[in-house]
Amino acid sequence: MTGLREPPTKQRPSRVVARFLVLVILLAVVGGVVWVAVTNQRIGLIEDVVLEDLELEDVAEVEGLRINVTEGTGGLIPVILLHDRDVVGSAMLDGVAAELSGRFRPVQIDLPGYGFSSRIPEVATAHTIAAMAETILSIIEERYTLRPVLVGVGLGGKVAAEIAVTDPDLIRGLVMVDVDFWEEQTWELFAQGLPFVGEAATYTFETGGRLAFDKWAPHCAEGGWCPSASQSAVRSQVTEIRDTTASLNAFLATPVSSLVPSDLDKITAPVAYLWSSEGVVPEANADRVFEAVPGIIRSAVPVWKAHLTQPVSVVDLIDEVGR
Repeated sequence: MTGLREPPTKQRPSRVVARFLVLVILLAVVGGVVWVAVTNQRIGLIEDVVLEDLELEDVAEVEGLRINVTEGTGGLIPVILLHDRDVVGSAMLDGVAAELSGRFRPVQIDLPGYGFSSRIPEVATAHTIAAMAETILSIIEERYTLRPVLVGVGLGGKVAAEIAVTDPDLIRGLVMVDVDFWEEQTWELFAQGLPFVGEAATYTFETGGRLAFDKWAPHCAEGGWCPSASQSAVRSQVTEIRDTTASLNAFLATPVSSLVPSDLDKITAPVAYLWSSEGVVPEANADRVFEAVPGIIRSAVPVWKAHLTQPVSVVDLIDEVGR
């Protein structure tokens, strides 16, 4: 019979689904490229302040790096306060510094790449725990005749522990706060470590991006810890310093290079560990530190971050190890 056409062939459901998935993937890729391009452009516009142009009160020069130091008043024994992996740097330990009195004098130091210290926008030895420890040691040896107490939170605790392992005779005691030597990688850190999107993700989660404040003070709106006016002002300043995002991203890409934690049992100075039981460090990892260090002073408080929400608990341990 002439003039009749065969009915169109129906597409298989599996082909329809496959084409839909391809379309979704293509849209995601295009969206990702646009997001990275826009974010990188924003980084270039926001981070336009040259660090060397800022008038800082106290800067230590170590191996070509400018390290910002904030030294308070008080007793003769210096307490070196080393911050966690936070763009704000040592200002995050303002609460602990304010609680110190008597024999102790607070010394807040911005680690390389943080706060008002030099930015290092490429993968480099200076980003390693071992190199940071050498930088802090140089400042201690140059400035102080009395042995200091080292206090480190998170990243700063790893640096402090490295010093306690390699140069135990130079310190009076060590306080570690929420130090996780065996921390697992989060999806945010994974994204920051990816090629092409890494710096955009670091800006989004760590420095000036829209999600950075929520990560910085996640419980503020619920009545939890909120930054002080001075800490907020510091954050506004440091996130405008050139190469801030690139420096933090390079830190994440640099191998740790540290003797710790395998040598924790070799620390001879008095040691205390403060664990925030409602924070991010798993109890099992805190217990591993307790088991590794003979005679360690153990303390736990039911808060998110003890150095922010209960700084006096850190000061109590400083008093114990600094006798």
